[in-house]
Amino acid sequence: IFDEPKKVKKIGNPVHDSVKVSVLWAGHSTSLVQIYDKVILFDPFFNKRFSGLLLRRTELGLNLDSLKQLDAIFVSHSHFDHLSYSSLNLLADKFPKTKLIFPEGVENYLPDYNLDMIRVDKSDTKFKNFVGKSVFVNDMKITPVFAYHTAGRYGFDTYTWREEGATGFIIEYKDVCFYYAGDTGYHDKAFKVIGEKFNIGVSLIPIGPCRNCDSLGFKYHTSSIEALELFKDIKAQYMIPVHYGAARYFTDENKPLYVMNELIDSLTAYRDLREKVIPLKVGEQKIWK
Repeated sequence: IFDEPKKVKKIGNPVHDSVKVSVLWAGHSTSLVQIYDKVILFDPFFNKRFSGLLLRRTELGLNLDSLKQLDAIFVSHSHFDHLSYSSLNLLADKFPKTKLIFPEGVENYLPDYNLDMIRVDKSDTKFKNFVGKSVFVNDMKITPVFAYHTAGRYGFDTYTWREEGATGFIIEYKDVCFYYAGDTGYHDKAFKVIGEKFNIGVSLIPIGPCRNCDSLGFKYHTSSIEALELFKDIKAQYMIPVHYGAARYFTDENKPLYVMNELIDSLTAYRDLREKVIPLKVGEQKIWK
């Protein structure tokens, strides 16, 4: 209980004057994204422990003191490692009235923050059209899309009264189309539909947790190989893997990444993805100008 997460190198100023797209991976699924003049944060989880018990393996790779701009916060679902009350408190204090965007169902678990709360309608995304109703936020077009994942927060609410509220997000601004998958299992039709409807540039796709990361069928999360299949289905230009490295679920917390790299290097079906899949270190930022 006295252990501390491993220290990481943090960027001094993550927001830039002349950028088309940038992604700073802060660890787990938390990612700071800049699209031209807009700065957005996905699933902020700054906590040292998961659910107060499981130690974070590496510290948060984002220096909050150096962050001077934040236009929108996205929460994909209400699980503890994606909807963090203490993290949203910090952001509400530092950036009051910032837009907080979440799918229908998450509002049941949201306290009253000093944030501008925007609920998106995802009713068409699950085993229907796979694409929900778009909203415009600060000139960005936000569209909820299919994610095969449980909602709720405590387990009993998930399985007793079938709480809903998990989504992926498409963000379109100027000539950029950005995709954040949230947490999701693989579906052999949904992601092909998303790939046909949107011309995605950069994508954030989860690669864990997984027991047999080179196998199919891990239901509510994509294994390493399923993440690669998802990436191929959406036909995005680039993929940055997330949702690994922060917590030791079944085995080495970085196993999903090791397996993904082995699959790309060893299987002909994935070899052409080597230049398109861009793993980042915690705290590292990739910039497209």
